[in-house]
Amino acid sequence: MKIISTFILLVSISFLNIQEVKYQGEWDNYSRWTTFEGSWKIIKSDNGHKLVLGDDFEAKKAPDLKIFLSKAKLDDIESKNALKIGEPVLVAKLTAYKGKATYDIPASIDVSKYQTIMVHCEEYSKFWGGSALK
Repeated sequence: MKIISTFILLVSISFLNIQEVKYQGEWDNYSRWTTFEGSWKIIKSDNGHKLVLGDDFEAKKAPDLKIFLSKAKLDDIESKNALKIGEPVLVAKLTAYKGKATYDIPASIDVSKYQTIMVHCEEYSKFWGGSALK
C-alpha cells in the first residue's frame, strides 16, 4: 500500500509542474557592433510565463541591457524608436550574457498581446536585437 501511495504522490507532483512552450525562436542581431545570437522560448506553467534563453545564447555585455515585449512588428523597431512604439513593457534586466538563463515574466503582462521580444540598451538607446513571437 505504501508503494502505491508513493507512486500516486509522484505522479501528482509531476503533473503540477507541466510547462507548455507558447513561443520560441532565434534572436536577430540588429547591430553590427555587437554579438547577439541564440535561441529563446517562452513557456507557460502553473506559476505564469517564463523566458528561457538557450544554451547557445550569447550577447556582448552592455551597461543597461533590458528585455522588453512590444506590440510593434520587429521590422518596424530600431534604436531610435524601440521604446517609443508598440507600447513596450519591461520583462527583466538581462543578467546573463552567455548560455542558458531563465527570467520570470511579470504576471501583469498578457504575453498574447505582444508581437515582438527585444533586447535594448536603454542607457545608450541601442537596439541589440529581437525576434517575432511565433
